[in-house]
Amino acid sequence: MYRKISTLIVITGVLAGIHLQAQSVKRLTVKEAIDLGVANSKQLIVSNAKVKEAQAKVQQAQDKVIPEVGVSGTYLHLNTPTVSMANEASGNGGSSDSPLAALSNIHDVALLQVSASWPVFNGFKTKNTKIMNEYLEQAAQYDAQTTRSNVALTTAKAIYQYYELLETRKTIEENLKQEQQRVTEFKNQEEQNLLARNDRLKAELQANNVELALTDVNNSVKLAEYNLTILLGLPEETTLELDTVGMFELAALTTWDQYLQTGLENRTELKSAAVQLKAGESGYKIAKANRLPTVALTAGYVNAFIPNVVNVTNALNGGVSLKYSITGALHASHGMQEARSRVEQAEASRQLATDQVKVDIRGKYLNCQKSLEKLAITKKAIDQAEENYQISQNKYKNGLLILSDYLEADVALLQARINYATARAESMIAYYELQNSVGTL
Repeated sequence: MYRKISTLIVITGVLAGIHLQAQSVKRLTVKEAIDLGVANSKQLIVSNAKVKEAQAKVQQAQDKVIPEVGVSGTYLHLNTPTVSMANEASGNGGSSDSPLAALSNIHDVALLQVSASWPVFNGFKTKNTKIMNEYLEQAAQYDAQTTRSNVALTTAKAIYQYYELLETRKTIEENLKQEQQRVTEFKNQEEQNLLARNDRLKAELQANNVELALTDVNNSVKLAEYNLTILLGLPEETTLELDTVGMFELAALTTWDQYLQTGLENRTELKSAAVQLKAGESGYKIAKANRLPTVALTAGYVNAFIPNVVNVTNALNGGVSLKYSITGALHASHGMQEARSRVEQAEASRQLATDQVKVDIRGKYLNCQKSLEKLAITKKAIDQAEENYQISQNKYKNGLLILSDYLEADVALLQARINYATARAESMIAYYELQNSVGTL
């Protein structure tokens, strides 16, 4: 019997150890969380892939500057052809002295050709294509920076919302202990006929309401923790622990004009829109180049071998080629109109982005100010709620206050503490949103 119990205890201990190992604890600061979020962001992977794609297009445009060299070779094996020549009618058809008589005995043909072409002038199409792709590469890099900033903001918001839930749970747990202690005291007083049953039921009802609230918060904490582990790229069984040292330090706000100027200089969306406009202008020049001729230097090397007929070796050639498409020049105006429309769209998009940035910075600046003011108010409200609770408790114990008012003061204190935790988290989220809006996150 005792041996079975000892074995059960050992097995339970081993299983508990395995469970603790599976649920590893990860302690995080806000900066560490942001770094993890950026490193494991799927959105940023897509943006970086777009940058690589744009870089490849730049290299493709650069390759157009290099002369185009091609090698071709042909070998043909023929049957014995029937060759009939015009001079056969004059009686010389079968003469082997005829220079074309060898054609009747052709079985193999070999040809080797090397050609090179280097465009000297094509309306600067190659140059402008390279410039356009370089601008598009810069735009892709700015877009990737925008994505990185947004990912950092999303991670910071998730961390502070998780903190808010943890603090709310902690506050409710402490309040629940007080509620349960009050219920125990009221039961004792009821048994001694010092308290009405109705008052004890009111206390139990309030304790039950707090316990229900705790259940909801526990569920929200679990969901938020799971979302964070996915966002940060951590194992799903990881338990998170926040390092709150320095978590609520923020620089003093400057003036609205300074934030606006910083935002107009730093926002990567505006930089991307500006280089996309330049890319559109280069695209217009490319379309315009279709009106101009193309000049290229050409060179070639040929070896030809036809047994019993001809053998050509080391035949070199070089020259200049000129190509002008009259139809292409006539139709170039339509491509130019399309390119000009794209430039106009890019300019309108840049102006629209500028307006949106101004509105965004203004809204985030005002929201940050409001959040800091709200934080100060909720902090003061805790002191007021604590004082009100103490007064209400004393009055109730002295029979000067009914139980409902006393319990109401208790709820007000709980709500004030929850409001402060919420305002504290929201103030930091608003600060990070402001930093993101001016491009400094």
